[in-house]
Amino acid sequence: MIFPVAVLVLTTLCCSHFAYSEVMQSTNSYLSVADRVRLKNTLESGFQLDDVPSIHYAVSGYKLLGEAISKKDAICKYLVKSNEENITPETAFYLASTWKAIGKCKEFSPSVVSKVLLNVIQKDTSTLPDLYYAISGLTLLSQEIPSARIDKLIKLIQATLRKDDSLWNLGYIFHIAADLGTPAAFAFERIEDAVVQADEVDGQYLQFEGGLSITSFLINGIFKLSTSLKKKPPLNFQQVIKFGNYLLSRRSVQTTKGVTNLLSALTALAVDSPEKPVCITLADGALIISNKQPLVTVKVCDILGQALPSVPKVIATSAIRVGDDVVILSNENLQASTTDKTLFTINFMNMKPDRGFYKISVTAASVTNTITVKVLSEAILDYLEIGTGDADQTTQPKLTRINTETPSGKLDHKIEADSQQKLVMRFLLRDSANKKPMRVHQAFVRLISVSTSTTEKRGHEIFFVAEPDAAHVYKFDMPVGTTAANFGYQSGEYNIELIIGDSVISNPFRFNIGTVTLKFPSLISMENIDKNVLYKQKPNVYTTKPEIKHMFREPERRPPAFVSNLFTGLCLAPVLLLLILWARIGVNISNFPLSLSAIIFHVGLGGIFVLFGIFWLRLNMFVTLRCLLGFGVFTFLAGNKMLSQIAHRHKSLR
Repeated sequence: MIFPVAVLVLTTLCCSHFAYSEVMQSTNSYLSVADRVRLKNTLESGFQLDDVPSIHYAVSGYKLLGEAISKKDAICKYLVKSNEENITPETAFYLASTWKAIGKCKEFSPSVVSKVLLNVIQKDTSTLPDLYYAISGLTLLSQEIPSARIDKLIKLIQATLRKDDSLWNLGYIFHIAADLGTPAAFAFERIEDAVVQADEVDGQYLQFEGGLSITSFLINGIFKLSTSLKKKPPLNFQQVIKFGNYLLSRRSVQTTKGVTNLLSALTALAVDSPEKPVCITLADGALIISNKQPLVTVKVCDILGQALPSVPKVIATSAIRVGDDVVILSNENLQASTTDKTLFTINFMNMKPDRGFYKISVTAASVTNTITVKVLSEAILDYLEIGTGDADQTTQPKLTRINTETPSGKLDHKIEADSQQKLVMRFLLRDSANKKPMRVHQAFVRLISVSTSTTEKRGHEIFFVAEPDAAHVYKFDMPVGTTAANFGYQSGEYNIELIIGDSVISNPFRFNIGTVTLKFPSLISMENIDKNVLYKQKPNVYTTKPEIKHMFREPERRPPAFVSNLFTGLCLAPVLLLLILWARIGVNISNFPLSLSAIIFHVGLGGIFVLFGIFWLRLNMFVTLRCLLGFGVFTFLAGNKMLSQIAHRHKSLR
């Protein structure tokens, strides 16, 4: 047993190490000003006074956003109109909540609502949803529940929970228990039962099956109950962060109910949670760093986008370049903004970083998060040479240097290339910051024919890729004869242009080199050229291909029925012979040991034979092996016991 235990311990330590190394300490994002505006616009549809629930969610959402409600009089009139005798407990709760939220509605009489809600808690057959609406509504109306009824309500809740402890029922109980107080403290022990049912996605998000509604309902209930009982909720910091990430991922919700659920759960995490989640992320537009924009701006706030209670000390613990892991920064303090308490900056260009992506580890309020920035540099065209040479490379090409200080170069003399020559170009790019030669992701040479008249249709256009050598000098060689097919054998003047682009340069540019004259051979003279030359015209891969029709193999001929039956009979012949021999010589039944182990062994052995027969008729191998494992274990143990008894009996007879 030492080896399995060692493996188990080693596996546990490895899993713990990986889990620790991937611990999340900051949320991915926060509720920005743009998010608040979008959510507010979504809530406005609830003020059309179509139904009571929409008004309730719109008013509650506005209150969570801190927005003023402008249609209080119209809402009040609608509440009075909707306050009828035959309202349901759910509608009564919405009416009470909306009336309490708008604050000024003297015409509304809460007595009707109160009567409906009191009738619910007096019934022993009320469902959990109705009890939730009733008790929550009475709490909003500041009406106490009779103490004599509280004990019966708790027994009713416990009995219902024993029958069905689904997530929704647990959520109802958390909210009810929070309003009932200490007598319902038993519900606090069920919080862990609910939390363990949360699903984790990609190691970053935590949610309950059912989406935003049930997740928000349970989060609000958990923190509401914990606050009511003055206990710390059984949620660790990682779970709070992952719940926050999930809620923030649902910021694009498009219904009034969804918006209110989202805002209420985010508020519960930001306000009621003892371990409040902190967001450390890049401020808007701070991803790209260059000499013109040297500052890295970090936003440190809560998940609602608000400043933390006290201004934290923000430190950039390290900055590592992606790709080669070069560290260029260590333990640098970020400066707090004088206008916004959530913004902190550092002049990243003071570190003189090379172009590329950098991961910066930022610590604030005992929370660490990694942000990624992109440092841009300016590419300079150091020199460019263009000319012609022999296609067979017998002589060195003759190159002319172009003036690269102007936006478009001008050739000093006209360049002509025929089918026996090649067009040659060499150029070098440098980084403006350190003057070192550089490579870029995109270096294209574009040639487009010059139209000689306005009536002529547009000529050929083609792009080539320039490749760098070991010294970072870009080279472009185009054999005119072998590339004629790409140009449609259309000789004439072509504008040549250099296109430079990269994700980490701040000045992608197009450099107009000038005009060259290309003389291609005729199509007839190219028929005998090897088809495997460079720059071969590729066939059109987008044409319709012939339909692929799958043909199944014809089944093999089955043998005649007589042959099959004869083979089956021959297979069963040994069994028939065994029965005949037993009938002639007799079977020694008297020596059969009448013990439990012997009976179990023979029953198990027979069960195995039956299992093999069923496997031959219908079962597959995996199901058969699982069943065989069950039969085999107790058959082996019983057979071992039976053989031990037989051996012991033989010894005693001697």
